[in-house]
Amino acid sequence: MSTTRQHWKPAIVRLVTGRYPTALAAVASGSAVRGEDKQHSDVDVVVVGAFEDVPGHEAIMFEDWPVELYLHTPQSLVDTANRQAVEDRRVLLPHLFSTGEVLMDRDGTGGRLRQELADIITKGAPLPSSDELDVFRHRITNRINDLLDPRPLGERLFAASRLAHDVASLKLLSNGHWLSKGKAIHRGLAEVDEDFADRLASAWASVGAGPEALIAMADESIAPLGGRRFG
Repeated sequence: MSTTRQHWKPAIVRLVTGRYPTALAAVASGSAVRGEDKQHSDVDVVVVGAFEDVPGHEAIMFEDWPVELYLHTPQSLVDTANRQAVEDRRVLLPHLFSTGEVLMDRDGTGGRLRQELADIITKGAPLPSSDELDVFRHRITNRINDLLDPRPLGERLFAASRLAHDVASLKLLSNGHWLSKGKAIHRGLAEVDEDFADRLASAWASVGAGPEALIAMADESIAPLGGRRFG
């Protein structure tokens, strides 16, 4: 934990109880909550109550802690979680609420919601349809083509980032794994196939010297779909 900040929990409890005195339940999550606090770690807090204008989101600083606040009623939390699972194949809210540390649960609402949201995660992401796989195949082919010709370093790096993201997303979805954002993408890939995750990271890291390794990973990812396809 950072030596410049006090432990996260007393501050976050003060924030929730002072700002949302009628809240029914609140859960905190993030690296600090897991005991992996770094200098710039923030705390994600989902607060459930009889709030208006939900879902609500606000990012604030509180006692030296960056805090991401997610406000929901019990119904809006479940509805938003289900919608994001279907439309985006992401389970940020279920993950935050079902695996975080309970700050309050006045009437059992929090416990019931944690189980309901955990069930969403357990079901796994819907496997991609044949049409979705065809879109991935076409898109990854286009990304490969962007890297085949010589380009300035900046163009190559940004093109490579899009290709690596698509390759990762295809791998995750093809294995029934939920999609993620940022650093959590690599964590998800490692859960599916640690060797693939490490090889993709290494290939992406080498793009400055040349895109060949990343292109090879991209070809590997779409080989089961029939390989490259343009049009």
